[in-house]
Amino acid sequence: MAGTASYTPWTCLVLVLALLNMSVLAAAMNVDAALAPRQSPNANALISPICQNYAQVANRSVVGLNSTYRAAFLRSSPMGTDAASSILDTQSPKFMGLMMDVNLNQQCGNLSEIAFAGAAANFTNGIVADFTILEAPGIGVTGPTMPLVIIAIVLIMGGTFISL
Repeated sequence: MAGTASYTPWTCLVLVLALLNMSVLAAAMNVDAALAPRQSPNANALISPICQNYAQVANRSVVGLNSTYRAAFLRSSPMGTDAASSILDTQSPKFMGLMMDVNLNQQCGNLSEIAFAGAAANFTNGIVADFTILEAPGIGVTGPTMPLVIIAIVLIMGGTFISL
């Protein structure tokens, strides 16, 4: 049994208006225009090994030279603080030379600025050097016990000092 579709004048009007709306929007957006490239003129240069090295040194140095990023990286790194800090410490001295090299910046683009902006954006999102930032270990005041312990320690230490 075939279903019959009834087209009321209201449904025909809505269909025609929708088609006209799409055609007007397509003409306003200039769909046929060529898309402008979003990459920089040096986008293909990033494939070269020297540009990849510059990008790695810049990313690691930004983390290593900023104490907040460095602390978050050392806390979140699964390889431990000694190995993680040695990675950052070996890359940081190379950074200034690469950052000030005019020829390298013309070939690869200013990757140091990209590294600074990327590190700030990632840190805002809770990420540092591809690691999710872990909570700092410590003792939080979770109940009435901690203030009472602190008061007792202050009274004992203070009482001992005053009695001398």
